[in-house]
Amino acid sequence: MLLCGAFAHAVAAAPLNAVQLENMQTGTTDWQQRLGGDIAVYGTQLAAAPGDAVALHVSTAYRYRIVVYRLGWYGGAGARQMLCLPACDGDEQGQAQRQPGPPPRAPLDPPIRAGWPVTDTVQTDPSWTSGYYLVEARLTTGPWAGRVATTFFILHQAPSTVFLPSRILVQVPVNTWEAYNSWGGRSLYDLTGPRMYRVSFQRPFGDFAQSPFWWEIQLVRFLEREGYDVSYQTDLDTDADPTSLLRHRLVVVAGHDEYWTKGIREAFDTAVAAGTNVAFMGANEGYWRVRYEDNGQTIFAYKSLYDPAPNLADKTAMFREIGSPECQLEGDQFQSLAPIPALLNYTVTRDGAADPWLAGTGLNPGDTLVGAVSREHDKVNPYPASCFHPGLKSLFHYDGHGVDQDGDATRFTAPSGARLFSSGSFQFNWLLDGWRSDGTIGPVPPTDPWHGVSEDPRVQQFMRNALDDLTRPAAPANLNVSVVGSTLSVSISNNDPRVRGFVAGIRAGGQWVVLCRRPGVFSCAVAGPPPGGPYVVGAFVVDQWGRRSTAAFTTFMRQR
Repeated sequence: MLLCGAFAHAVAAAPLNAVQLENMQTGTTDWQQRLGGDIAVYGTQLAAAPGDAVALHVSTAYRYRIVVYRLGWYGGAGARQMLCLPACDGDEQGQAQRQPGPPPRAPLDPPIRAGWPVTDTVQTDPSWTSGYYLVEARLTTGPWAGRVATTFFILHQAPSTVFLPSRILVQVPVNTWEAYNSWGGRSLYDLTGPRMYRVSFQRPFGDFAQSPFWWEIQLVRFLEREGYDVSYQTDLDTDADPTSLLRHRLVVVAGHDEYWTKGIREAFDTAVAAGTNVAFMGANEGYWRVRYEDNGQTIFAYKSLYDPAPNLADKTAMFREIGSPECQLEGDQFQSLAPIPALLNYTVTRDGAADPWLAGTGLNPGDTLVGAVSREHDKVNPYPASCFHPGLKSLFHYDGHGVDQDGDATRFTAPSGARLFSSGSFQFNWLLDGWRSDGTIGPVPPTDPWHGVSEDPRVQQFMRNALDDLTRPAAPANLNVSVVGSTLSVSISNNDPRVRGFVAGIRAGGQWVVLCRRPGVFSCAVAGPPPGGPYVVGAFVVDQWGRRSTAAFTTFMRQR
């Protein structure tokens, strides 16, 4: 049932948001330089606020220049150049800074840190927009002139008493970038030797380090091309400030976010319980529990219940092993990995085709989303019982035919009214945008088809529909109507800190009439209708961004 007329009156159109204004700036394709040569770089920090100074550590025998870009849409160019050190139009160049290589380490030694001195400092401006910032250390002399080494920092949104937090928050999986990083010969995996229990952020990104140019940049380009009100922060930020998730309507988990602390998982559980919508735009999220050491500079992961921590809840093992399976939060979860050398496809399910999120997409039951499924993918898992979510549906399904695990993209509604979507796949984002690494600025993913997957307008429309719903508050809970004497009272329950008020109306004589608009209050009392009925009362809530929920309804009779 829809509410119409004055009752469903929309708020005035909002001014352009920060991302829309940012992407009106002039972009450049010059950021796609070729990696390699005798140069390496890392930053002291991956998470920063506008106005922070980001220290860099460069090692090379040649002269170089630092160039910083913000990644986004920018009319398709993909990035905007923010600054150069030294100045981009000058002859001055950075001095050669040859630093020592990584020290040899036994498998279980303390983490490998580069330990290089600070060579350059990027002074961010308070006006810079939240986002992914690419740092290139670009050689200007020597046989590899023009080649670059890269690192990144993520600028989170600055707190403000004037501007609202962004409607959408993207969590960037820097923990997983580092977990796979084998610079110095060690990572949390046995890719280049026995695995470590500890890895440090204080080193360049080397072999096998996860790259935002694999699973994340397509999502960023889509969100910014569409003009969504979005900001970004890292896993580290979420752990440091768990309440940050509660400042946004939708939290998007980007790419391969496999390594979470206990604090990150609890932040998501709390946010969902308070009505925060979540979209998991990847797979294998929140799989390993880790903890930070050295003020967030080191990740510790024993990756086993043999972790010497005495309490089960404190062990750095799989979340499912310590009583918090991922599907309890996400609806589906990672099961296994099969190296099948072919494109893996989703098929539209019958339930999915009937879902409102597929309206206008042209997708029908049995239609194929080519290449949407990555090697690592998630599936619906009804066990344990705590993973059962009433109303959970698979929108898209991959049939592994007994050779591979099945896969699912799912959605469900939590008891709080929060809606949760899981794409179940890293490659789902490849259908949102057509950018692909050509092996210059970012490596091609080592095991997955890359150029055989194209952006799909049907999936883009699906995502627009999904985001339209996920950026709205939940429908009012516990709509209560009572008539005492000549007074009609209407009230709702609300525990969502972002909801600013509600609107209630009554259908009388075939038309809707507004009963009350109450900012900051969740009940009202007005003159009641004449005896008789039945009458239908509806109500919706409005949040701090001016988005209104779907409506809740109740029917009553007024006695004489």
